[in-house]
Amino acid sequence: MKKVVASLLSLSLVLSASVSALAAEPAKSLKAPQKAVSASDSYEPNDEPAFASFVNSNVSYSAEIGHNKDFDWFKFYAKPGKLNFAISNLTSERGNLRVSVFHESKMSGAPHFVENGKLSFTQDLTKEGIYYIMIYDYSAFDSKPIKPIPYAFKAIYNQ
Repeated sequence: MKKVVASLLSLSLVLSASVSALAAEPAKSLKAPQKAVSASDSYEPNDEPAFASFVNSNVSYSAEIGHNKDFDWFKFYAKPGKLNFAISNLTSERGNLRVSVFHESKMSGAPHFVENGKLSFTQDLTKEGIYYIMIYDYSAFDSKPIKPIPYAFKAIYNQ
């Protein structure tokens, strides 16, 4: 019994020392850009495909382009079929929002342009798999600051 208690005490000391060493270790840098989470955009940070939030079919989502270098990424899993997508810009200053949707196997696509604060389009989903939605303001290619641009969107697709 004394050996068991001594062994448990030794194990406890080793674990305590290990935890202390981990606590003293400096935080490691992440590859994702760090920015403050906006009260009106709970999906941040989502500026890269690796940090894209999953969205469900036929559900409305609200977010915002918070600064001129902000790219908002979302993703969904779909089977071949059609995507019906609609976005509305919720501000009087509409910005120059762009929306691109593409399959994980081809991470590029022609953007759709939001005009007069709204955009809706249908796109063929030719493959089963993960699709990405990228929403950004054209000023992302400019250094000029912008005011935040809130928006709402809905994607309807085959699950």
